[in-house]
Amino acid sequence: MTRAGHLVAALAIALLPTAGRAATLSVSVQGVRSGLGHVRIGVCERAEFLHERCVYNAIVSARPGTVVATIPDVRPGVYAVAAYQDETDLGHLRRGLFGIPRGGMGFSRDPKPGFGPPSFGSCALRVGMADAAIAVTLHYY
Repeated sequence: MTRAGHLVAALAIALLPTAGRAATLSVSVQGVRSGLGHVRIGVCERAEFLHERCVYNAIVSARPGTVVATIPDVRPGVYAVAAYQDETDLGHLRRGLFGIPRGGMGFSRDPKPGFGPPSFGSCALRVGMADAAIAVTLHYY
């Protein structure tokens, strides 16, 4: 094969659909306080971090202790995972005085609480092509 032929073949491979190049991400959410409502999980890219909807989402029934969600077809990249217990099933995070979450909330890499939400960088993790598992701990404020 000529050099041009090798280049064309390499480009064709690079442009193939990436259907087989995604991972399954298992997210264990620990510290669920009650069996009320659901635990909502978002696997977010930087631009959507701390918004209601992320590129990948899961909802599991709440139960005290730990719940696990399996999120298939997560493309390789850098993400932050956010989870919260939606005890009232309103479909969004309830907030109290000064925007403090009303219910359990947690993030990947379990960043230290501070004034305001954590940064994307403090929660970021890299997902590759291999299946992976992470844990998120809910904190109640």
